[in-house]
Amino acid sequence: MKKILALVASQRKLANGEIIIKEVAASVGDEYELELLRLTDLELDPCRGCYVCLMPGKKCPIDDGLYYLLERIKAADGIIIAAPDYVLGPAAITKVLADRMIAVDQCLDELWGKPCVVIGTYGIEGWEGYTLSALNSLARFMGFDLKDSHMFVGALPGEGISGEGALERAKEMGQALFGESRKAREGECPTCWSDIWKFPAPNTAVCPICGQTATLSMGYEGIKWSYNESGQRFNKEYLKEHFQVWLKGKVQEFISRRKELGEVRDKYKGNDTSIT
Repeated sequence: MKKILALVASQRKLANGEIIIKEVAASVGDEYELELLRLTDLELDPCRGCYVCLMPGKKCPIDDGLYYLLERIKAADGIIIAAPDYVLGPAAITKVLADRMIAVDQCLDELWGKPCVVIGTYGIEGWEGYTLSALNSLARFMGFDLKDSHMFVGALPGEGISGEGALERAKEMGQALFGESRKAREGECPTCWSDIWKFPAPNTAVCPICGQTATLSMGYEGIKWSYNESGQRFNKEYLKEHFQVWLKGKVQEFISRRKELGEVRDKYKGNDTSIT
């Protein structure tokens, strides 16, 4: 029996995300057990930037639900992430989790390759913002094998699954969870599926999420996008190098430069009035 863990970023019970989660799970095709975990119930705290989690044998010193969450993820066969779009981005609890990624990715080997689908919900056409790109990025930083992701429109609870094509799309996501990944859609980065692009130079586009680059040229049917080497940011080796090697090196560098940097910081002591 497949064990599916659904991470819900909404405090509302039976909201659009939760309803779509249950439809996705019901479409997996095998017997399954669905566990629903509300991220807001874990009382996740912001990262303190202390880097204790990078020290040998140490964990994040914050006493909250992060390691409980990681144990639930490790025990799952598949992951569903669902979050509402608030003010053009995903609910804030997803960013709190993302900010704890240094601690999370010390466990990358145990998280790597978990199949995952991502559900975003929003209320008004054209107000999707960067929600799906951010949620896709969260899943990939956690080492999940992102199989599908989609934004469902519906402002009122229950509307998200009732819109045109929504039920069919949820079923496709359920079939993809332990099946074949969807392809990048038109306008999306072919590596990470972000729909955000930067244009740092003429005829050049860069995905700010994974680093994928493209060369733009005029063709008979308009602008032609020629994609270069795939972005490497979400490769396992790259993630391990960044979170388990490079950052530890920066900690050692800080220790060796503590006196020098302390003198810089001391210049700014006392030049404010604290209100907390």
